[in-house]
Amino acid sequence: MQEVYKTIGRIAASDVTILLRGESGTGKELVARAIHHYSRRAGRPFVAVSSAPFRARCSNPSCSARARRLHDAKERKLGKLELAHGGTLFLDEIGDMPPELQTKLLRALQERTIERVAARSRCASTCACSRPPTATSRR
Repeated sequence: MQEVYKTIGRIAASDVTILLRGESGTGKELVARAIHHYSRRAGRPFVAVSSAPFRARCSNPSCSARARRLHDAKERKLGKLELAHGGTLFLDEIGDMPPELQTKLLRALQERTIERVAARSRCASTCACSRPPTATSRR
């Protein structure tokens, strides 16, 4: 356990995207929260998201009525990536996401930028999964 604490301290001191791997119920979110707590982001939001319910959606406003409503909305609603701005985004079970969505997520994590219809935003993240994402483990 002491080795886990030392690793948390080393990771918390850096500004990197990390991948926590382990079976369900092994404490990935607890470790992610500890890293967040001891990092420079401690005063910023920690946003935990279960990735399993996500479904790939078209990001083009002309693709669906829902997207058109969001595009025409008077008040912009922030997404989970934006809510975590300056803090930590914990994505749980990213291996359960559809491969197309994993690709989009990987791009956002690599670039630390998300694309909105009329703007760009910066983000930081921590990911966790009980099995590797499809990008690294072909099913």
